[in-house]
Amino acid sequence: MNDLQQKASELRSTLPKTGGGTAPVDQGIRLATFQRPEGELRLTWNTYEGRPYIRFQLWSKGEDGSFWPVKGQGFTIKIKELPDLAEGVSRALDMALKETASNPPTPRSSFEGTDLF
Repeated sequence: MNDLQQKASELRSTLPKTGGGTAPVDQGIRLATFQRPEGELRLTWNTYEGRPYIRFQLWSKGEDGSFWPVKGQGFTIKIKELPDLAEGVSRALDMALKETASNPPTPRSSFEGTDLF
């Protein structure tokens, strides 16, 4: 190993490990958590510059067991869009009730970690 490589190795050993850091805190008020094989889908109430909004965000577990938001795996709903969301969820519930009344779900293997539908 030449002198430059030795110094580089020496310096590298004194630097903090990359990819570390502290997991971010979910700033919103958690309204619901949906378990997913790849982590958690969180529904939160948030505000930005005094304006409230709803956020759906996928969080995955890091190597140290803490949860991190997954980049590109979240979206927001403005408060003015909330009535339309509620109506859509209401229609989805009606459809799910009809579906389960006519076709009771068959339980899947517990290792799959998926919903019954």
